[in-house]
Parts: sequence; structure tokens; C-alpha cells
Amino acid sequence: MIALLTALLAIPALLIFVLAAFYGLEIFGAFLPPRKPASASAGPIAVVVPAHNESAGLLPTIADIKAALRPQDRLLVVADNCDDDTAEVAMRAGASVLIRNDSERRGKGFALQFALDALKDDPPAIVAFVDADCRLEEGALMRVAEVAAEGRPAQALYLMQAGQGVPTARRVAEFTWALMNRVRMGGLYTLFDACRLTGSGMALPWEVAEELDLASGEIVEDLALGLHLTSQGAAPVFCADALVYSIFPCAEENAAKQRARWEHGSLRLAIRRAPALFAEAVSKGDVRLAAAALDLAIPPFILFLAIAGGVLVVSALFLPVGVTAPFVLAVWSCALLSLATISAWAAFGRSILPASQLGALADYVVGKVRVYGAKARKSTREWTRTGRDGEGGAS
Repeated sequence: MIALLTALLAIPALLIFVLAAFYGLEIFGAFLPPRKPASASAGPIAVVVPAHNESAGLLPTIADIKAALRPQDRLLVVADNCDDDTAEVAMRAGASVLIRNDSERRGKGFALQFALDALKDDPPAIVAFVDADCRLEEGALMRVAEVAAEGRPAQALYLMQAGQGVPTARRVAEFTWALMNRVRMGGLYTLFDACRLTGSGMALPWEVAEELDLASGEIVEDLALGLHLTSQGAAPVFCADALVYSIFPCAEENAAKQRARWEHGSLRLAIRRAPALFAEAVSKGDVRLAAAALDLAIPPFILFLAIAGGVLVVSALFLPVGVTAPFVLAVWSCALLSLATISAWAAFGRSILPASQLGALADYVVGKVRVYGAKARKSTREWTRTGRDGEGGAS
């Protein structure tokens, strides 16, 4: 009986330990000298901006992109199922515009595929994707294009910022985003030459892009695309020195919906794909794909900590009957998670979340109830645009 209990409890405890160890390894990798991606001279670039009712905030993004373009490059805005003047605003700003109206096939993936289909008559050397609410630091666009010119997709460092005058808990969200996209992804790339695609600030060689079928309503289509490319031998390259960024919505309802879409979408993708991808990686001996699969399987930080803590509590209940191995694994998992996260905060997060504001962690954890509640789960089953500040909500 003891052996059976040990086995039943050890399976989840071992899984959490493996993921916690890999999480710690990614963060450790961020402290090493970063891997420098190769680059080459970039041919003509087409920058695609999918935009759904984005007229109010589109102009700064267009201005950033136009400032980076050369005469041989072009900017293409896809006005996707819009009922505002997004198309007119983009045209007046000097962008080429594609108008797509299809109420049955909604989602960013459909908009991107619409643009790729339009580009096939006169294809660029490089196609880049930038979200309509995203800003680009000087040199970021050309940097990812030059890295993609070497033949692999390239992903810029994509950060979310809290903005001014927001609740302190939003600083925690900014830190956890940086933990995922800067710290962990930097370590993943340095150690394993692999990274995720994060949706904005990514560039693909045309010979890679033209083979894709992006026509999907997948909530986390960028994450799924990165995994597909990695499994096909075209793992993305991480350009930590090319920064693109967006601002979290100030309205808490909009911010909660945004987090819910990201987190529920990534969790569903992990459940569906991570085991099969890891098995595929083992059968191929593909270290990049194995690392990408393990990275995908790591839950969002607060949820990960809650799961590890839950396993610790449950396994502790069986200590009096001599079942000790699961408890030991759970203790190590919690220790690894805590030590790695504190180290990441000390090295990379104090400018975002000063020690004086760590008390906001409690509010952030409470806010996670909205992210994982029933209403949030329902809202993430299909793609919806996040409401922008000054609007009534998401549409």
C-alpha cells in the first residue's frame, strides 16, 4: 500500500520538480554571457500590422515603423473586421492597407494569412509582424530583419510596461512579463539556441513565411507558430538587443481580460502539445525542440507556485504513514522556484518592482482569481480584441 501511495503521489511531484528545475535552469542561463545571433544584410522588408478597430492608437506604431523603413521596404496594415476608421487612418499615415471583412473567421492568424496571400504576387525577402498597439525602439526592426536574413525566424525582446498612474499590482504584472520574455527566454536561447515567438516584433525569411498556414483562430497563434517552426527545424532566434513594447491597459477589466486570454490560451496549448512535442524531440534527438516543449509546459508563475504549494501540502499529509519521496520532491520544487525567482528579481526586476512595492504581490495574487474564474475561462475560448484605455471595454 505504501509503495502504491508513493507512486501515485510521486508522479505529479516529479513532474513539478522537473519543470521547476528547468525554470531554474532558464533563469540561470540569463546570468551567462548571452548568445549573439548571426546577421546578414536584409533584402526588401514587408512589415505587416494586423489592426482590428485600432484607429485611436495606430499612428504612433505607424510612425515608429516608417522611421525604420528604407525605400525598398513597405508597410502593410490589415484592417481586419473593423467598424471604425482604421483603414482611413492608416492610409492617411502613408501605409498600404488591406481591408478584410469575414465575420465567420475572426482572429489575428486569419489577418496575417490574408497579408501573406497578398504579398505572394510580389514577395519581400523578409516579412515582419508588429502589433497595432506596439512601439519599436530605434533600430529594432532592422535588427530582427538582419537576423532573419540568416535564414531563421527572429524575435525581438517584447515587453509590456505598466504605464503611469496604475495600481502597484500592475508593476508585478510588468515584472512577471519581463521574467517570462526577457529573463527566461534569454536563458532559453543562451543555453539551447531556441526561443518562443511572442507575437510582435518578429521577422521571418520569405521562404519560411510562404510555407505557413496562419489561418487560425488560435488565441496564442504566435506561441503555436514558434513551436511549429521549431519542430520543422527552423527554431526562432532571440534578439535581446531589439526592443518592442506595449503598455498594459489602465482599466483593470481590460487588463484582466488580456491576461486571461494569454494565460488560458498558453495553458490549453501546453496541455494539447507539450507531451507530444517532447516525445517528438526525444525521438529526433532534437535538443531545441525538447527545450521548447519544457518551456511551454511551465505554467504562469503564480499558478505554478500554487500548484507546487498544493503538491507540497498534499504530500505532507502522507508523511505519518511513511510516504516521504513526494514531499522531498515538492520541497525541492518550491525551493527552486523561490530561489530562481528571487535571483531574477534581484538582477533584473528591482527597477520595475522596487522592494518597497513588493507588498503589491498580495493584490496581484487576488487579481489572479479574475484570470482563472469561470467568466474569464469563457471569454478566452475565442479571439477578442483587448479594450484600449478610454474605451468602454474589449470588443
